[in-house]
Amino acid sequence: MEVVVNAGPGLVLNKKALKKACLKVLKAESARKDTVLSLSAVTLEEMRDLNRKYLLKDYATDVLAFPMREESRRGFLLGDVIICPELIRKEKGQYDVDAGKELEFVAAHGVLHLLGHEDEDAEGWRRMESREREILGLRGVKE
Repeated sequence: MEVVVNAGPGLVLNKKALKKACLKVLKAESARKDTVLSLSAVTLEEMRDLNRKYLLKDYATDVLAFPMREESRRGFLLGDVIICPELIRKEKGQYDVDAGKELEFVAAHGVLHLLGHEDEDAEGWRRMESREREILGLRGVKE
């Protein structure tokens, strides 16, 4: 399993911690051993542009997931997770967790989306949120 982490200019991330969180999700969800995914961090403006372009929603969001699920010479390309650290850090005050842990939580959420989990209704959201906390061992996040 491989997680490739990218950050735009000026975006500071703990790439090692983010990779670890994503790998925990992949392993806990029994993803294929040859799974490859990309995790990218973007600015608030870039996230708003992506959300508007692909989901027709004119606002920034904390995470977007774009599944690929394609075979390649490199392995099974699961897809791309895009996070917005600026927005996540702004919102972290609502939760009893530090900004770094919140970034990991949001990245894990994106990976679960790539693996087919949905949170379109309240029940789906609760299931995903519970699974994220279980996998990452976090308490007090988004409760």
